[in-house]
Amino acid sequence: MKEIGFFSIRARDASARLGTLETKSGVLELPAFFPVYNPNKPIIPAEEILSDFKIKQIITNSYIIYRNPDLRSMVLDRGLHATLGFDGIIMTDSGAYQLYKYGEVEVSNIDIVRFQHQIGSDIGSIIDVPMAAHISYQQAKEGVKKTIENARELDKIKNELEGTIWLGTVQGARFQDLLARCAREISSLCFGYFGAGSLKVALERYEYNVQVEYLLRVRELLPAGKPLHFWGIGHPSTFAFFVALGADSFDSAAYALFAEDGRYMTIEGTMYLEDLEEFPCNCPECIKYNPEEVRSLTKDKKVRFLARHNLYVCVGEIRKIREAIRGGWLWELVQMRARSHPSLLEALKFALKHFKSELEKREPFSKKSGIFYSGEETMDRPEVSRAKKMLRRVTEARRFFSTHLYGQVPIGLRYTYPFGQTHVPGEAEPKEEPSDEELLSHLLQYQFGPEARDAFESPRIVRSKRTGMPRQVFDGEERVGMIRHYDGMFVPSLEGARKLIRVLPYPKCRVVVKKEFVEAVARGTSVFTHFVDDLDPEIRPYQEIIAVDGSDSVLAVGKTILAGPEVREFKRHPFMRIRHHVLPRKAEN
Repeated sequence: MKEIGFFSIRARDASARLGTLETKSGVLELPAFFPVYNPNKPIIPAEEILSDFKIKQIITNSYIIYRNPDLRSMVLDRGLHATLGFDGIIMTDSGAYQLYKYGEVEVSNIDIVRFQHQIGSDIGSIIDVPMAAHISYQQAKEGVKKTIENARELDKIKNELEGTIWLGTVQGARFQDLLARCAREISSLCFGYFGAGSLKVALERYEYNVQVEYLLRVRELLPAGKPLHFWGIGHPSTFAFFVALGADSFDSAAYALFAEDGRYMTIEGTMYLEDLEEFPCNCPECIKYNPEEVRSLTKDKKVRFLARHNLYVCVGEIRKIREAIRGGWLWELVQMRARSHPSLLEALKFALKHFKSELEKREPFSKKSGIFYSGEETMDRPEVSRAKKMLRRVTEARRFFSTHLYGQVPIGLRYTYPFGQTHVPGEAEPKEEPSDEELLSHLLQYQFGPEARDAFESPRIVRSKRTGMPRQVFDGEERVGMIRHYDGMFVPSLEGARKLIRVLPYPKCRVVVKKEFVEAVARGTSVFTHFVDDLDPEIRPYQEIIAVDGSDSVLAVGKTILAGPEVREFKRHPFMRIRHHVLPRKAEN
């Protein structure tokens, strides 16, 4: 069994991670949406959230429970899960929102921390100081100081709090020096989950650019090896966007608050029940009634209907996002969702224009899906920007006009990701065909660098008899690799890897394995982060690389899960999954 707090990534797209977090109440699937559950006002009972919606996680406010003597006594006696009737994962807020709203809370940080642990919270939080976007520097500085003090208080008693995962939120408003200071402190302490606090007022005014800049600054300042929660992001139209920028989870009470206000959520926006003639939805609630029938219900039943519908919309969007990450089409989903509000589209353009390098570091090197043009912002997508930059590696090449996204592209890359998998309306397929020599030369230069064109002495390509597409690659009679069918990338064999590293400068396209783990990797064990002695810092997720020992001898070839800069930020996490290895696996006893 994995230890509590272990965070693992299974798939990724954009800056999003499809992963899991081990908690004492089960495995949290990320990205995740935590519905806010108010035990004093349970519009949808907690057990229904689990049974009807299959949502395995909720968040509740420990301060509200603490302030209610009867409820407090009950949870201390029975535990939080039994009291709420929720056999899943429960995150607890500390009362930080009440601090923002009312200016004070009637409990100390250390007392509410201990209380959360006593009642069995799976993921607890300190009292940080939430901030509005436009507060003064001095106010933000004081809030950061208090947040850090409370974080240090938690760290001093961490041995009393085993089993609870603690979430530390980075504060600092829009002031980069304060954000950096707070992030350094939070990341050095005992937190197993990080938080980015939504900047109040700005979010309510749809000032998404402010939220984008804050989230991306925080994401860059914090180590990648722990999940990141984005507080208070409530409308499902924004979920895909903020996941693509690096948020792993959200919480919101909007599904219930909107219901109380008579508002009906859709992905494209929100409508009032009073204005609807029919429901544009096929969720289990909407197929039962028409709007006129719902309007005739009592107020409580009307609110319950809207809350359940709104929650179905939220959870459905999170599931679609997870599927988009698996399939590699998250940016396509983001671009569709951005059309739901002008401010959201503006924020997407802002993020892609001003944070290219930050987003590119986490962007997969290759994908199984194509790139579908859906607006001018496609030009600035991180995989498009990277591809244009990498084209400079290829010299002395006959070129063809790919699309207006890339311009003139070496002919040998016609079938290589992303050029051969990009679809732009009105732009026809090129008629030019590469020779086998052009295909291999241009591909090797593009994928591994200009030196790679000299790796093989007498290369030749064997094409598929069924499709005629290039498949196996030989150097003389020796197989040195293959050209993958879905992305046109070169996948080296062991001999191909040996020939590549003879010409590639150290440590280009390599991960160097520590001496004590050399045999394990040579026998096919995945390269874990703690195996790594050195590596190419330019390595990106889903890239074909070569594992070597300290003398630069090939141990294995395979595909990465993490980016090079992330290796030091994960503990005992797979970095590279092995495809071919030089020694046989040990026989099992």
